[in-house]
Amino acid sequence: MKTKLTICFTSDTHGYLYSTNFASTKDRPMGVYGIRFPKDGNTLVIDGGDSIQGSPLTYFCRSEHLPMPVAEAFNEREYDVVTLGNHDFNHGPEDLAAYLNALHADCLCANVQDDEKRLKVSPWQVWTMENGLRVGLFGIVTDWVNRWEPPHHLQGLHITDPMAAAAEAVAALQEAGAEVIIGIYHGGIEKNLETGDWLSHTTENIACRLCEALPIDLLLTGHQHIALAGGSWHGTHLVQPPCNAAQWVKITMDEAHHFASELVNVPVATELTEAEVEMRKKLDHWLDTPIGHLSRSIWPEEKLKMAMQGSAIADFFNRVQLAVTGADISCTALANDIRGFAADVTVRDVVASYVYANTLVVLKITGKVLKTALEQCASYFGVGQDGGIAISESFLVPKVSHYNYDYYAGLDYTFDLSRPVGSRVVSMIRNGREIAMEEELSLVMCNYRATGMGHFECFLSCTREREINIEISELILNYLREHPEITIPETHPIHVIR
Repeated sequence: MKTKLTICFTSDTHGYLYSTNFASTKDRPMGVYGIRFPKDGNTLVIDGGDSIQGSPLTYFCRSEHLPMPVAEAFNEREYDVVTLGNHDFNHGPEDLAAYLNALHADCLCANVQDDEKRLKVSPWQVWTMENGLRVGLFGIVTDWVNRWEPPHHLQGLHITDPMAAAAEAVAALQEAGAEVIIGIYHGGIEKNLETGDWLSHTTENIACRLCEALPIDLLLTGHQHIALAGGSWHGTHLVQPPCNAAQWVKITMDEAHHFASELVNVPVATELTEAEVEMRKKLDHWLDTPIGHLSRSIWPEEKLKMAMQGSAIADFFNRVQLAVTGADISCTALANDIRGFAADVTVRDVVASYVYANTLVVLKITGKVLKTALEQCASYFGVGQDGGIAISESFLVPKVSHYNYDYYAGLDYTFDLSRPVGSRVVSMIRNGREIAMEEELSLVMCNYRATGMGHFECFLSCTREREINIEISELILNYLREHPEITIPETHPIHVIR
């Protein structure tokens, strides 16, 4: 049957324009510059948000006060519509407004309201295609942005309930005569699409609930970085591309309004403009700038091994956090994919190892809160098919989230994995003695963790002693500049009994 509508969809590109993951200068099949969408009058090119934060390129442009090239890359590829992702708010409304002002595409986000009218955002719109088809589109973003962002990043902005905003938008689209309704949701899927089992009971991801409640024909999802084509829930076609422009999703609708979708691989970019080539040279020069020296290289190891035996990379991050804040204890996590550090440290090592735009928060905690948090960390360990220790499925499904396992410093702690989840922490020693449950301590962590994310709700009732509103990657760079010779210990604070 003849194709009546084609959608080309990306999401969570995170500023990955070039064909590289920045861990090295080697080209890889990824990046927006490698994408060329086949476009005609019955095709829409759409992005699902998280576009302007998350790569060394975006960090470089902000730190060097250079124009952000993301909007120009989208313009060259003739994007028609985008929505906003949670990370697009990481640098405040002015930064976001600059991106939207440079963008030719329309931004739809029905649950974002701007009191000061800085953001060029609409809730919904109807596109009339060349063949006369009236396509209704709306966008929404997870309202957990309110939990993750500090108030000054949302000054004058209101991120409202996405379900209510979507319902209002769908009703308006129906009233406007839309023949097909497409939702662009920067949020994920909370149920197993095969079995219906719940993957998450929170409201961070509500794709299935949107499909159940509203007459949406196609829901374009993001946020979880899951590679999904051909999904279906409650009669709605569901898709989601992986992150960093590794693939995009092509969706077609025939004359009977049946949808089909496929993941499309991104080739290495072979056609760059002179400006793009020059920007890459400047970026690589900056990334390869020497900044300090370690007594030994510290590279990432297998995830389970690091979690059980400790990580010199995490220990180094904690070392910086303790030095900056003077807190008693520090905790940090590692991103799913990190570069690690050569002995001769470069800027590339730092920005490709601490990849988030996080800042620091110091909480006043008790020994009881500390034990609760460590018990959550200990739940990272499950039982594999061979009966041995494996990574718990809760850290792998629906979204791979190794970044929700924290490494601690400022104490020695022991997990006994022969005990059930919730009672595995058997020792917490600081200054030669066990930490008492009622003892008060200061604990430094990233602002993301301080919001309780990753099932660390125990932190929500703790008093905030202070905040350091400088990105952690910048704090690491500053520490290396101030300490050009750093000795890396061979031991780690964690001990595990099997």
